[in-house]
Amino acid sequence: MRVKHLSPLGKLKLHLRLLGSFMGLCLLAGCLGVNPTMDMITTLLPGKDPALMVTKGYEYLLIEIDGRKTAMALGSRQEVVEAGQVLVHEHWYSGHREMIHMVNGRIQTALGLTVEWRRQRSLPPSWSALSDATEPVGWQRELDIMPGYRFGQTDRIDTQASFAPHGAPSQVAGTRWFIDTVRSPQPLGADWVYQQHFAVQQGRVVYSEQCLSPSVCFKFKHLGLIQ
Repeated sequence: MRVKHLSPLGKLKLHLRLLGSFMGLCLLAGCLGVNPTMDMITTLLPGKDPALMVTKGYEYLLIEIDGRKTAMALGSRQEVVEAGQVLVHEHWYSGHREMIHMVNGRIQTALGLTVEWRRQRSLPPSWSALSDATEPVGWQRELDIMPGYRFGQTDRIDTQASFAPHGAPSQVAGTRWFIDTVRSPQPLGADWVYQQHFAVQQGRVVYSEQCLSPSVCFKFKHLGLIQ
């Protein structure tokens, strides 16, 4: 009998398909909660520790929304040089075909969720530049957002060094904290003004609190490679 050996990418796809099958069983069993976004991306039984449900040999991102946790697997990581910056692109996948694309630890696009960022045009200041800044650094991003067909929405952002937000997990010595103050236009009413937080170690974001919309805000924590 011939044994077929899968490539690392093939193994990841198989792993995600198994997680997707688990998700289908969960849906049939009535495992859904009250947050539709978490219902879509969850790959865990309610109340289970995500660290107990991951597979050895893969790198994971722990995600929390409204107090519920799940894990997404790293599909790819690539370094790209743009405008003198080294940009680290990471694609994280759930077992139910949701994808979050991050660039240097910031959400770039998000697909398959109740709120999607289809495309983003931006070049945030680097973490090293922010470390050296003595005043808030202003920049902007242009987003294509669904639902609602909001294409070309421009958010204005001020970023500066800060301190750990209330309730954030403790980090090792030398961790630098940064805070975004975001002003985001909304279809109805006034702009939505909110804050995002990032913990950076040696130029890499290890923990963050970020939002896609007023109703969809995440806490991200790197679990690293599961041995």
